[in-house]
Amino acid sequence: MALEKLQLILRDAGVASRRGAEELIRQGRVTVNGERVYEPFVKADASKDHIKVDGRLLFCADSKKYYYIFNKPRYVVSTMSDPQGRPCIGDVIKNMPKHVFSVGRLDFDAEGLMLLTNDGLIAQRMSHPSFRIPRVYLVKIKGAPHDQKLALIRPGLGLGDGERLGNVQWQVVRKQGTSTWMRIVLFEGKKNEIKRIFFRIGHPARKIRRIGFGPLALGDLPVGAWRELTEREKQRLLAELNCVREKPRLSPRGAGKGIDRKITPR
Repeated sequence: MALEKLQLILRDAGVASRRGAEELIRQGRVTVNGERVYEPFVKADASKDHIKVDGRLLFCADSKKYYYIFNKPRYVVSTMSDPQGRPCIGDVIKNMPKHVFSVGRLDFDAEGLMLLTNDGLIAQRMSHPSFRIPRVYLVKIKGAPHDQKLALIRPGLGLGDGERLGNVQWQVVRKQGTSTWMRIVLFEGKKNEIKRIFFRIGHPARKIRRIGFGPLALGDLPVGAWRELTEREKQRLLAELNCVREKPRLSPRGAGKGIDRKITPR
C-alpha cells in the first residue's frame, strides 16, 4: 500500500471519523513503529508500519463492514463516550457486539436517525458538506408562523456568526394547538442549524427528530433501538457514495502485543 495520512488510515480502519482520528492523534493515543505521534498529517503505510491505537494493533486485512440505523433518544450525546459524563450513544448500545462509531451528529436534545458503522470512508462522505447529503427532519416549533415569516427560510438567511443558510427545502406538516410541525431538508449539517433557523424567524424549535439521512429512512424503529441495514439499503448507500473499496482495520484487543417515507409526528 502507498503512504497515506495517518488520520485517513485510522478513518478507513473504522476507528473514528477523520476529525475524530485527528483528536486521537493529537491526544497522543496513536503510535507508529513504537513512536508516539501527535501530528495527524504524518504519513504511514498501513501494510508495513506497526500502528497502534490505545495499544491495539492496526493491520491490513479484509474486514467486514457493519452498518446500522440507530434511533437516538433525546438527551443523549451523539458520541460513543463523553468526557463530561453525560449519557452518550456508547451507553445506549453497550450490548452491541460490533465495534462501531456514530455518523451524523444530532443535538443533545434532538432524536432520530443516525448511522452506526465501522466504515470510515462512508462516515467521512456522509458527514462532509461537499457531498450534500440530505438530512430530513420533523421539527415542532412554537406558534404558527405566517407566510411572510416562513418565506425567510431560504438560502442566504443569516444564522449568526457570519454563517448563512445553504440550500433548504421545507413544508408545513400540520398545526397543533400552540405549535406547528414542519418538515425540513438540509444539506450541510451546520452546528445547531435547525435551532438557529427557527430562532431567526421568531418561532423557536421545541422538538427535533431526524427521519432521513441520505438514502436511509428511520421508519418505525423505536427510540433507542438499532437494526442492521438490509442488503438493498447497504448497496444503495455504497453505490450513492461510491465507497466500495478494501480498507484496514483494528485487530482484536491484545493482538500484536430513504428519505420520503411518511412519518407521523408524535
